[in-house]
Amino acid sequence: DPKLLLLDEPVAGVAGPLAMKIFNNLRNIVDETGISVLIIEHNMDFILRQGVDRIIVMNEGEILMQGTPDEVRGNREVIEAYLGASGEPLEEAE
Repeated sequence: DPKLLLLDEPVAGVAGPLAMKIFNNLRNIVDETGISVLIIEHNMDFILRQGVDRIIVMNEGEILMQGTPDEVRGNREVIEAYLGASGEPLEEAE
């Protein structure tokens, strides 16, 4: 049985309600199997709302910080790099 599920942007391009359904299904899989899940996700605002246990934030190839969603949410460097100085999500560059 696998011990780790690795997902690279599993909800990229997926509308909000369907993205939530995907994450709810992932949560059910984790609860039922005990498998660990490593998710690579660029949408910081979205991932902070998913009830994950731990987040590792990278910026320009370096680990900026790691911790719980609350720790990440309150970290000034993370806010400036990903959420903007106001704490509001940044618009993605086109």
